Parts: sequence; C-alpha cells; structure tokens
Amino acid sequence: MSRKITQDDIFAMSNDELDARHRSLVSYIERERRRGKSHVELETEACYFARELEWRLQVKKNHEDYLRRMVSTGRQMDYI
Repeated sequence: MSRKITQDDIFAMSNDELDARHRSLVSYIERERRRGKSHVELETEACYFARELEWRLQVKKNHEDYLRRMVSTGRQMDYI
C-alpha cells in the first residue's frame, strides 16, 4: 500500500484526513480478508488512526463541556 505512517504524520493530519485514511484502510483490509490475505501491520495502522481520532473528539467534547460549565456558573474566563 503506502509507506509506514509515523506518529508525527498522524499528529499533523486533520480530523477529516484521519477519518478518510481510517475508512480507506478498513475497506482495503476487508477486501483483502475476503481474498484470504491478512494485513496485521495495516490493521495496526488503522487502529492508530481510530485511536487518535477518538482521542481528539474526546478532548473537543471535554473542552466544550468545560466552557459550558464556566458559562453556566458565570465564572469569568480571563485570557492572557
């Protein structure tokens, strides 16, 4: 398929890029599996994409929850 993806490559990708790469890899792996081929390294890479995307979405949700709590309690958010 393509060269091995590094952690730095994954960090530099947008959420849309991560999602697209993950879906593409999963689709490729499923096609190959139907042909009786195994691609453990690609499956691992797909998991890295999924984990990074899940982590980013959780961070975003946590930040939104934090901001909602700050607004609902009337606390001032000072930025330097």
